[in-house]
Amino acid sequence: MKYSHFTTGDFIEDVDFRRWVQNPTPESEAFWEDFLRRHPEKKTDITVARNFLSAIRHQVESDFSTKAAEDSVFKQIQRQIGDEQKGEIRRLPVWVRWAAAASVVLIMSWWFVNRQAAPLEMTYEVNREQSQSPLMEKVNDTAKPILVTLADGSSIFLSPKSRISYAKTFNEGNKREVYLSGEAFFEVAKNPNKPFYVYANELVTKVLGTSFNVKAFPEDKNVEVKVRTGRVAVAVAEKISYRKNFSNREREGIVLLPNQQAVLTRHEIRLVKSLVKDPTLLSASAPTPLRYSFVFEAARASDVFNLIEQAYGIDIVFDEEIFSKCQFTADLTDESLYEKLNIICKSIEADYQILDAQIIISGKGCAE
Repeated sequence: MKYSHFTTGDFIEDVDFRRWVQNPTPESEAFWEDFLRRHPEKKTDITVARNFLSAIRHQVESDFSTKAAEDSVFKQIQRQIGDEQKGEIRRLPVWVRWAAAASVVLIMSWWFVNRQAAPLEMTYEVNREQSQSPLMEKVNDTAKPILVTLADGSSIFLSPKSRISYAKTFNEGNKREVYLSGEAFFEVAKNPNKPFYVYANELVTKVLGTSFNVKAFPEDKNVEVKVRTGRVAVAVAEKISYRKNFSNREREGIVLLPNQQAVLTRHEIRLVKSLVKDPTLLSASAPTPLRYSFVFEAARASDVFNLIEQAYGIDIVFDEEIFSKCQFTADLTDESLYEKLNIICKSIEADYQILDAQIIISGKGCAE
């Protein structure tokens, strides 16, 4: 069990431990009672961690950088430790209990003043520790991508200098979980009853069945997820998403569609949604290729935009009435998406910008 190796700080940062301290349930009470019965050596660590969390529960909105606030919290912890002198903690030397109380005050000040500026770093090793089952690991030490096939039929194309881990019982639980360091392209077998999770540094990607790419090398400043087909949801790892200065985007996550990407800035823990650098036609990955003609003869610009939107699966926002009066003639078959837009907009005296994975078209339109 992972908790058997936990220190006081580990207990403080653990989401399930904090949930037990702050909102205990019969199930969590039974779990921790059983844990302490089997691991009595952890009683001191758990007691100090509980004192810390109980103290900050009512002080979380205060400014802990002030001496008066620290003194107040210190006295509160002293009282709590005094109340604990009914069990085994009573037999601890006085200096140990006082040192623990003083340490908690210092930890508290550091936590709220400095932790906000230095986000907790989630690594491949830290993510692997979440697993409740023994893991298998695949490492790509070659110069080319290698294929890893999972028990559910999903495929992973693992890039050089990358590694991936998954449980030996990968397809037996109610969800499928993979831990990534480096870069990999995933083709996930559909199974609505077993969501597929990829843990990569501070970002968690959840899918039901789709294809996408994740890039998360240890030294990278960003974590990137790019979607080719289907839908994926990405969010900041739960272990750090509880911090109050995060927006809903980081805390609750975002949904990505084909040709969209999410980039997580690791230092700031800031999640940005945008279009991929080179959007591709949806027909390129469709089982039955769709045929789109990009040869236009006196076509209404509004129809051209609608066709491009459908072909690439990208949301294009424009004024239908204004641009229906503009006519457009050209062969755009061999042009990239952005070059198509450049040619169209130049022809009808319009402009476009990309905002949060949408393409916004602006212009005066054309006279009849």
